Amino acid sequence: MSTFIKHLPCKSCGSKDNLGEYTDHFWCFGCGYYKEKDDIKSIRNRVLGQNHKEIFIENLVFTKHIPKKAMRWLLSYRITLKEIEKHNILWCQENETLILVHTDKYWQGRHFGNYGVKYLSKGKKPLTIYGESDTIILVEDVLSAIKIARLSPEYCAMPLLGSSLSTEHEEVLRDIFKTIYVWLDRDKAKQGIKMTRNLRQKGINTKSIITDLDPKEYNEGEIQSWLKNR
Repeated sequence: MSTFIKHLPCKSCGSKDNLGEYTDHFWCFGCGYYKEKDDIKSIRNRVLGQNHKEIFIENLVFTKHIPKKAMRWLLSYRITLKEIEKHNILWCQENETLILVHTDKYWQGRHFGNYGVKYLSKGKKPLTIYGESDTIILVEDVLSAIKIARLSPEYCAMPLLGSSLSTEHEEVLRDIFKTIYVWLDRDKAKQGIKMTRNLRQKGINTKSIITDLDPKEYNEGEIQSWLKNR
């Protein structure tokens, strides 16, 4: 399996950092330039010997070097470079997936390859909270949670990594937070209302927000407006 090493200038298109160096080849993310390497063994040894911040989970390699196609996707939702670094968003070249959240036993990411699905994940879903507050917003995805966390300490957020809440996570949230909002888009309205009703029946101060789109699609002012009007 070829492993990414670093970004380099591309002589073919003139870019400063589009050329990706791998253990057995070079490839430009911009112009598509490709060249195989002859000295694979020495390159592999160099990779093992240098201080790369790579994470290995389930035999996959996660790296901080995010290619342009994935970076453009993040920036389209106005996720900042500082947030990418803070929340440790990574890239996995083996399955062409932007790793949005990961633990020792779980990962989920936005897929950019040819598997025919948008998101890939493996393992037991973690309870991951973005921001600090006594009011938490449950949302479907990581980017929505990151954008809501900008409003901390008024609100914090937890990505459900889907549209359901486990009993285990529910019990933890009930002990920590005074108020729990459930914010899902209109396609998941039934799940959102059911979740809210279930929490309310257990004595938890709960509110439901149903919008046409996920929170990640809205700007900070729009997000704050939806929350204030509940």
